[in-house]
Formats: sequence, structure tokens, C-alpha cells
Amino acid sequence: MTWDAYNRRKESLRGMLAVKDAHRDLSLTELIDATEGGRDAFPTDTDALFELQMTWFQRLSGHMERLICEGQEDPGMVAVTAWVSTAADLPSVRALLDAHRDEPALRKAFAKELAYLATSAGVPPHRGQQIQDSARRTWATRAPSRQDDVHRGGLLSRLRNAIAA
Repeated sequence: MTWDAYNRRKESLRGMLAVKDAHRDLSLTELIDATEGGRDAFPTDTDALFELQMTWFQRLSGHMERLICEGQEDPGMVAVTAWVSTAADLPSVRALLDAHRDEPALRKAFAKELAYLATSAGVPPHRGQQIQDSARRTWATRAPSRQDDVHRGGLLSRLRNAIAA
């Protein structure tokens, strides 16, 4: 993939997620079709799902590393906190991935995520689903309102708001 193609793909993904934040009821197919350049960047829904999963996993691993570097003592809490933080950052990505949880093409990626959570928590890989379930329960009790999701923005937006305050 060329840098131009990569950048177009990332830009289309950002556009899709902005539309999803505003219109939560759209399916992935509708979302891709509603985004300018969506079908050029993602010819199939599976292409978009792989990109969404990669975006999710990169953010999850970033949160995981940050928590470890900050000296978080409990590895189990590191995994749960990282998952919850990622869900807070990427609610539309999580919603789209959850809507396609049974997608055969993503089984391997989802299994690797569960193994990553378990390994990070210091438990055997088969316990990854338990870690994720715990994170989902935590997220459900802490989930921000839709209005908060739309206006919260990304990391740079939050940093700008913190500096301005």
C-alpha cells in the first residue's frame, strides 16, 4: 500500500467514525457508502472491519503500555483499565466491532485480542474472555452519554481543553 493510499484510507476511516458518532443507527455498509471515498478506501465491509480492528488494537496496546509504564501494580487491572479506556476513546469502533462479532474473517483477530488481554493480565490465554467480560461490565457502568461521546473528541482535543482550562 502506498503512503497516499494509506492516508486516504485513514482519512476515510476518520470520516466514517465521525458519521457513526452522529448517526449511531447506521450499519457498516451504510456508513461506508455515506462517507466520501469510503468505497474507494474499503471495497468490502471486511476491509473496513480489519481496519477498525487494527485501530482498536493499536489504541488498546497503547493504553496497556502507558499503564504499565506508569507503574500500575495489578496486571489484571491494567488489562481491564486499558480496554475501558480504549472503549471510551473509540466508542464507535467498539460498537461496529461488536455488531460484527460473529464475522468469520475476524475470528482470528478477536482471538488474538483475547490472548493479548489474558497475557497482559498474567493469566492463561483461555481466560481472555473473562478479562474482556469484566472490562465490558466496567464500561457499561461508566459509559458516557451520547452527547459526551460526540463532544469529547480525541487525545489532542482533550489536551487542548486541559491546557485552556
